[in-house]
Amino acid sequence: MTATLQSVTKALEVLHLLRAHGPLRLTEIATGVGVGASTAHRLVTTLVEQRFVRQQAGGKRYELGSAMLFTSEVSALEHCVAVSRTTMEQLQRTTGETVHLTVLRDRRCLFAASVESQRPVRVTSRVGEGPPAHTAAGGKVLLAALDAERLTDVFLTAGLEATTPDAITDPDALRAELADVAERGYARNLGESEADMYALAVPVHRPNGEVICGLTVAAPLSRIRAGSAGSSLSGLERELLAQLRVAATHIESSLAY
Repeated sequence: MTATLQSVTKALEVLHLLRAHGPLRLTEIATGVGVGASTAHRLVTTLVEQRFVRQQAGGKRYELGSAMLFTSEVSALEHCVAVSRTTMEQLQRTTGETVHLTVLRDRRCLFAASVESQRPVRVTSRVGEGPPAHTAAGGKVLLAALDAERLTDVFLTAGLEATTPDAITDPDALRAELADVAERGYARNLGESEADMYALAVPVHRPNGEVICGLTVAAPLSRIRAGSAGSSLSGLERELLAQLRVAATHIESSLAY
């Protein structure tokens, strides 16, 4: 096998490795494809230049880039959005509030799909946009699903943005909050991303158990009568949580991959 053909083969192995195992460090890539660190660096650098691979913002891991449009993650998310629509519409009708599907992209929580409330005062739909993940309910359920090393590498290597006075800006406080989210299975946004913003979110799991997105109900904080941070849920919040969990379970049962 010529050196050029061998390099092409190893580059393809890198792509297959990232597709199968998600974001990886350079040392993990080298081990995974059976090459030295310098060779892995050359392969990854070339793939980054061609947009097949990208380095996570503020992190030390690499993931598939924009040229790899049909990644397993993207395909699974598109599938999730497609099968979720009817359930999201039903959840919007029963709660009367805006419903989002959220995904984690670098340090932000983006709205992948939305069904907007019809109330005069409501949270508006902003598909493709989103706040810093640590300020959003959907972002918190996604961050809580990360392993500790990846959370630190990707998210806690830089300061936490104070979008409002109620946003968490201390890394240790955020770790504690995310541990609680992981244990109780839901997260709240109590005016942390915007003033008078309330959101309640639960994770949605793929059949393999991975969290693919967050399912969120969002409303003006003044309308929800939510308990304060650290307190138990109000009666209305408990009703919303029950509806969210039923909807998430229904979406999960419809996912093929």
